[in-house]
Amino acid sequence: MKPTALVAAALILVAMPAGMAFAQISLAPPAEEGSNAVSYPIDGTPLLWKEDQQVQQYIAAHPNVFNEMRLRKPNRWGFTVGTPRSWWAMDFQTSTNYQVASTCRAVGTNCYIFVEETQWGSRVTQPQVDSIRVAFDLRTPANASKGVYQMDVDAFGNPPDVDSDPKIILLLLDIKDGYTGTGGYIMGYFYSANELTGGQSNMAEIYFLDVNPLDLSTASGLQGGMSTTAHEFQHMIHWNYNKFGDTFTNEGCSLLAEVNCGYPLYDQSGYIKETNHYLFDWRTNDNTLVLHDYSRAARFFLYIRDQLGISFFKTLVSTAFTGVGRLDAAFSTFGTPLRFGDVFQNWLIANILNDRSVDPKYGYLYPNVPKVAGTIYANPNEMVSAKNVANLGAEFPVFKYGSGLSINFSTNNAAVVVKAVEIGAAPTSTRVLNVTPGTLFTEPGYGTTYPEVDFVVVNTDQYQNYTYSFNSTGTANSVELKWDLAEPAGYLKLSNSDTLCVTFDGLPGFKLDSIRVALRRAGSISGGIWRYSGVIGAPLGAPLAVPITATSDITPTVVDSSGPFPYPIPYPGWRLVDLRSYSIDAASPFAAAFVITSTSVPIVVIKNPGSAPVHSVTYRSTLTPPGWYILTPPSGGDSIWAYGIRAYVSLRTTGVTEAVELLPSALSVGQNYPNPFNPSTTIEYTLPKPGAVTIRVFDMLGRQIRLLASGEQSAGRHSVVWDGRDNHGVDVMSGVYYYRVETASGSISRKMMLVR
Repeated sequence: MKPTALVAAALILVAMPAGMAFAQISLAPPAEEGSNAVSYPIDGTPLLWKEDQQVQQYIAAHPNVFNEMRLRKPNRWGFTVGTPRSWWAMDFQTSTNYQVASTCRAVGTNCYIFVEETQWGSRVTQPQVDSIRVAFDLRTPANASKGVYQMDVDAFGNPPDVDSDPKIILLLLDIKDGYTGTGGYIMGYFYSANELTGGQSNMAEIYFLDVNPLDLSTASGLQGGMSTTAHEFQHMIHWNYNKFGDTFTNEGCSLLAEVNCGYPLYDQSGYIKETNHYLFDWRTNDNTLVLHDYSRAARFFLYIRDQLGISFFKTLVSTAFTGVGRLDAAFSTFGTPLRFGDVFQNWLIANILNDRSVDPKYGYLYPNVPKVAGTIYANPNEMVSAKNVANLGAEFPVFKYGSGLSINFSTNNAAVVVKAVEIGAAPTSTRVLNVTPGTLFTEPGYGTTYPEVDFVVVNTDQYQNYTYSFNSTGTANSVELKWDLAEPAGYLKLSNSDTLCVTFDGLPGFKLDSIRVALRRAGSISGGIWRYSGVIGAPLGAPLAVPITATSDITPTVVDSSGPFPYPIPYPGWRLVDLRSYSIDAASPFAAAFVITSTSVPIVVIKNPGSAPVHSVTYRSTLTPPGWYILTPPSGGDSIWAYGIRAYVSLRTTGVTEAVELLPSALSVGQNYPNPFNPSTTIEYTLPKPGAVTIRVFDMLGRQIRLLASGEQSAGRHSVVWDGRDNHGVDVMSGVYYYRVETASGSISRKMMLVR
């Protein structure tokens, strides 16, 4: 939703550096994951589970079937470029086979590549086929001297060979899956029936790669196609060793094959949304929730690889059984003392901690695996009753923003295990502790030594759901919500009617007191607070406070325009917008957005790592079509721009409270305003703790002109006014002066100019 344009307040025109350039990433259409308004790929292999069961039954009834097949076909295919051939393929709409007329378009060391006739020259061209051949045979992003074939063989084992030809057949076609432009589509599949003899079997090592809507003419489309190639080839190898294995392990290995070849890790948002679910479940009949299963399997097997190495997976693939029994048998054969129970619990801790410096078993080697957010309890005074935890599932209660935590867990079964992950203020102080249900767990260091305490509630039972409860007490504090992970780096040169937006998570039991906005210079920008829609591609829901205006009287000095952080540290341009009169409930997510006009001032941006959650988006009104975008630095790299907007919330209480603005960790002194000034100016500063404060004014020769303050002051924000007079009450001359704020922990000086 595009907000209505707002009229910005008049601004003071001052010189400033040119706006920073940016690149942009278009967001998906405004729809929830898995809805019919977006397109998303699905692996077709597990959709053939009924057909695979028939294959398994046939093999069980005919144990000599493969020897018989080799006797019937002793010769290699020997295809050459230009050879026509019709292949059997699956129509997923009707669950029937049909024949695809195709031609061999490339012959590699390890592959024949066929293309459906109707797709040749339109959806598929020779350069694309050649790119696939090179990736399959010669090189992958992970290894410049090994293609997908060798990477998968080295990791998982050898493919079957029922056709007496070592080359694998890749058929590029428009898979009949009912795709009409939105919703799920099948990106590829391996069908085990082709490994048998029969009227509608290809009796060949063949798998299928979709070319519609997959666009092989783009870099992202080609990457998606080759990632799918690594995925489906693993399915073929897996079938060679384990024809009766479980879908979760088979799919997990295929998802790991993608990563092992250097292609991206499968999207992790599905697992983060649904940690409390049976580990080995695979919802083949639900094209939305099965995406969560893919996410969970990719994460679990990536963790095992990062703990034991890729060589473990040859052992796993060739091990019989399913689920926990299969993993334990593979661990034993591989020679590690680890068993499933150890790996499973350590994996869950790694999902919320992901820090190998605490212990290698509590983190990933793969970079930037997103952490589980958990359920945040900003108010530690909670009573939670009978929460369900699924078999081999987990819940993550997270306590942050408060202090002095005491908590008592209870459960209806000993299979429920509780761990405490105490996130230390110092990197070396983070620790993982066992928590005994029924025994009070206390952490007096919560809020100081440990700003955050995360609990991992694990159901170790394979078959039965159980419940847990907890009572907790502590002190609730005001909360600063922010996404800026570094110092301001500049501002973006946006167009009139563009809108910048930052979304915030909700905190039950809290109200929104204020926001702070980091303005680049003196002036104003207008916007509002909206309820967050839940869709980052269309973030603004119902209006909560419209319009609001952020105003500044200062222009922070550019320290070094060539440096990575050209502005003063800490940045003095943050300005408070009091929202108490709106009585906004912060229990649900909300968004702060501001509209660019010809008179509005910019809001500074911070360079966040690309792995950070996306909370800053921009509506680009001048694009065709206009829409919401993630903005990134033009130099590339793994980073995104985040706007300097923070929110402050506090517990809902009766009576009048002050607008919340949390204390800094060190002395903060703002630039005086106005500057230049006549006859007086204001100096603002914030103290992190109570103590003695002295504020003096000096001239250019270092002589003290005026003592503005001297004595004990409380922690928090303060201001003092200099009227342009010396200690004797005499007006001083025009010129440059300095003011210095001195405390026991340090002092900060700034320059100001008096103009008579």
